[in-house]
Amino acid sequence: MSRDEEQRDGPVRSELTVHPEGTWLYVGEPHGILRVPLGQDGRPEAPAEWTPGIRPYGVAADGTGTCLYVTDPAGERLLWHVLDAAGRPARGVGWQVYTPPGAGPAGTVVAHPSLPLLYVADRDEKTAVSCLPLGADHRPGDDGTTTLWVRGTAPFHKGLAVHPAGTHLYVSDPAGRTLNVFALRADGRADSDGPSLTHRVPPAPGPLAVHPAGECLYFADRETGTLHRAALAPGGLLDQDTDPEQLPGFTVPGCTGVAVHPRGTYLYAATAITLAVTELNTLTGRPSGRPVTLPLPRRRA
Repeated sequence: MSRDEEQRDGPVRSELTVHPEGTWLYVGEPHGILRVPLGQDGRPEAPAEWTPGIRPYGVAADGTGTCLYVTDPAGERLLWHVLDAAGRPARGVGWQVYTPPGAGPAGTVVAHPSLPLLYVADRDEKTAVSCLPLGADHRPGDDGTTTLWVRGTAPFHKGLAVHPAGTHLYVSDPAGRTLNVFALRADGRADSDGPSLTHRVPPAPGPLAVHPAGECLYFADRETGTLHRAALAPGGLLDQDTDPEQLPGFTVPGCTGVAVHPRGTYLYAATAITLAVTELNTLTGRPSGRPVTLPLPRRRA
């Protein structure tokens, strides 16, 4: 099976996240995690660095920038690595492993921006998305794990993103061509076991990212690789009066992740071999220039 076929038929990948300080872009690649240094404005720089390890399906940095979490659906496990103050993996501490009960993670993972919580897409179709608490040592734990969604088709094909204010969780469903929004309580749990809003869209939405000012939601079409921008209403719900707009000239076939710089200056979209970057208007979240595609460094097995 080719990489493109794997991307279309397998779980949604979200192999791209930005350190909350905006210093590093973490990119999943076949032999581990590639760390791309970012300039003060968010522009990718060189040289990149590797952290060897399992090929992830999902990558998420917690809101404190203390840990990097990755999912391994094949092994039905969640791994994490402690980061130092500079955002690099701490020396002398390797990948640690958590094997959750049940069917395990199925691709995407995202961290709450201010609470010690992870949201994980489950492989079990009866529990599409779960909320996983983190202990004081950042270790995931079974105690307090709750199910956010018990409905929906092919749950392990879903992408996840959280509003920067922690008020809403966004779940993409490419099979159903919908964007789903969960209202979150102050403790980060959902108000109910179903979405507050389900919005049908023409594309098949895959990887997601939210503008840090909460202006819009970005997503990649799993079938074509086109990037789209869906406006958010005040409070975090999708603006149902406005259809998602395709970003001009921004097409990333086989997209494996979408991320936004914490200052809202750049939008990133990755594949196994490239990184596409476009500068953004920090107020509106719309592109202010043409996207540029950069080759990612390669590491042979």
